[in-house]
Amino acid sequence: MRKFLIISVIVIALGIAITVRIMVSRKPAEQKETEKIIPVEVIPVTPGNVQSTCEIFGTIKANKTAYVFPETMGRITRILVKEGTYVRKGRKLMALRNETIGFEYEEGHITAPISGNVANIMVDNGSMVTPQSPVAMVVEFSRVEVSFNVSENAIDCINKGGKVRVMVDAAPEIQFNGTVSEVSPIIDPLTRTVAAKAVLNNPKKILKPGMTARVTLDLGSRENVLMIPRDALLDGYLFVVKDSTSERRDVTVGLIGDEFVEILDGIEEGELIVVVGQQRLAGGEKINPIPRSE
Repeated sequence: MRKFLIISVIVIALGIAITVRIMVSRKPAEQKETEKIIPVEVIPVTPGNVQSTCEIFGTIKANKTAYVFPETMGRITRILVKEGTYVRKGRKLMALRNETIGFEYEEGHITAPISGNVANIMVDNGSMVTPQSPVAMVVEFSRVEVSFNVSENAIDCINKGGKVRVMVDAAPEIQFNGTVSEVSPIIDPLTRTVAAKAVLNNPKKILKPGMTARVTLDLGSRENVLMIPRDALLDGYLFVVKDSTSERRDVTVGLIGDEFVEILDGIEEGELIVVVGQQRLAGGEKINPIPRSE
């Protein structure tokens, strides 16, 4: 009888322990799970200006380039200028002794055909030259030309007389303004681009012929329109904050600018939109909107 009582007590105790354990394990499941709140960065929708530009590479060329040829065959006896020297048209560049058969040895001169800087001297003292061989090159680059190619989907944005902005790595703090002087009427079938040229004033001669230039074209602008940062827009939609809940909103897009996007329809001025963290949203989530710092 005693043994039976002991066994009964043990069984009852085990039953109580199992029951308690089951109740404890079920309690979290029975409790309502705390809803997850997602932190996101937001800004209000405001009116402003949207500008779209395109940056392409071009090459700086001298406004005028002239190769210098002697008028007669002869031998160079003296070189009178150095490379880089600025010369006026008609200035003597070299002395030449005429050694044409039948002529007495007479010293003449080779002169500059244009005003500009002597870019290259191609001969040495004592060199034998002919009227067919260039002896120097003179360039005038107080006004320069930049040649560049525009993709076919942007050709409507460039016209003769249009404005461009040019910068070079040698002077990154200076912006040069130019005017489009030529636009090819055809599209290159290999590159699908249109060749164009612009002219720029270069009085300090900072721009050197042969430099690589970054040419900025204005593709369009809108003023005083509803705009959002480009990083807020996904694939034709964005997320708006409504009572601390995310709401997916389809929008109609206008001009897509360098930093901002014009919105034609779908949002109102003053609404808060998500600019960071929207990749984690699908719509309907509880969110913690954090204003973007300036």
